[in-house]
Amino acid sequence: MARRILKVSLVTATLAVSACGTTIYLDSSKQIGIASPTDPKKITWSKAIQAVDKLCEQVKNESGTPGLVVSVSVDGLPVYQKGLGYADVENHIPCQSNTVMRIASISKSMTMAVVAKLWQEGGLSLDKPVQEYVSDFPEKFVDGEKAEITLRHLVSHLSGIRHYEKAPAPSDISSTTIDRNPQNDTVSDTQRKNKNEFENQEYLLNSYFESVSKSLALFKDDDLFSKPGVKFLYTTHGWTLVSAVVESVVKKSFPSYMKVFFHEMGLRNTYLDENKPLIFNRAKYYVRNEKGRLENAPNVDNSYKWAGGGFLSTSDDLVKFGNAMLYSYQNSNGFLKRDTVQMIWSPVSSTSLAWDRDGQYGMGWGVISSHSNYPFCKSRQFYVSHTGGAIGASSVLLVLPRTDDTPSDKPIRGG
Repeated sequence: MARRILKVSLVTATLAVSACGTTIYLDSSKQIGIASPTDPKKITWSKAIQAVDKLCEQVKNESGTPGLVVSVSVDGLPVYQKGLGYADVENHIPCQSNTVMRIASISKSMTMAVVAKLWQEGGLSLDKPVQEYVSDFPEKFVDGEKAEITLRHLVSHLSGIRHYEKAPAPSDISSTTIDRNPQNDTVSDTQRKNKNEFENQEYLLNSYFESVSKSLALFKDDDLFSKPGVKFLYTTHGWTLVSAVVESVVKKSFPSYMKVFFHEMGLRNTYLDENKPLIFNRAKYYVRNEKGRLENAPNVDNSYKWAGGGFLSTSDDLVKFGNAMLYSYQNSNGFLKRDTVQMIWSPVSSTSLAWDRDGQYGMGWGVISSHSNYPFCKSRQFYVSHTGGAIGASSVLLVLPRTDDTPSDKPIRGG
């Protein structure tokens, strides 16, 4: 594929915008703090906005993206909304916080909210074989032994089901479990280049899949790359099997059930990535050709991966979803119970993150645990996030709970 994908970026953070180890946050007195052990001073709101504006311009310019959207909220209140560049270059339509874009793998986090709700209500088990819910999914074998896949394996990418590549790297099968982590020195640059998912023909599918069952046919008969529960292999196809489990439990099609979820959560501008319906404020998508010139991205149909990468949303809606999850994490009467969110926001052993070398995968979320090496040296606060990469778009959702003991009358602390 001669063209290089240019990701029209939708970036959201529900609390913080960070650069060079410094996090800008808003406290209850509407002063801006700099979360740095060596620089605890306050700065004015206007100076903080200038700093964030500069950072956004820097990200846009460095990436060469035609459009970028950023939304930030603190303690449940919107504090920053910014659109840069164009959602439609040809017609000079600017990016705004209500611009609808592909959110790609952040779809997994939304699907996980539905799965967690059903588990919380006793509707499904995380530990039963998936065949108890999806009877036509074939039994799997690894090295001649029966391999049992559970929902717990699927939501943490430990099932052994393939991603877009149809075969492991020939030199080292285990490399497929870590090829999404560029920091792992055991995977060569050549292997990473050969496994560029944006050049995978399956990634460029442009056929409408009428049902989850038809989507399962893409991979259900393929061999597992590893024994379930042993190795981390990021897989969007695995989440299609998750959606089949959901359908079996709720007795509705997964797309229709997710539309009910969007409505219940108040996500008025979150949709299935369907090509036929008119969706107002939907962005166009672009690539750069071999000469670096902007072109329209190839047409794709994402109906084969609704649960793992098939939703559209806005930065405002993503922040609203993040705040709903944060509320559940800190209160007992949210969409999910506090213990449920703590479970899915806990790191799972044997997992890793492509987008943060310090993190691990939880259940539908990337988890970065709090840690401090030494005084004045590297430290980090607990947060969860998910990124996404799609044809013509990339996305980030980050939720950073406030962990200090300062009294507050806010319904949520952090963002």
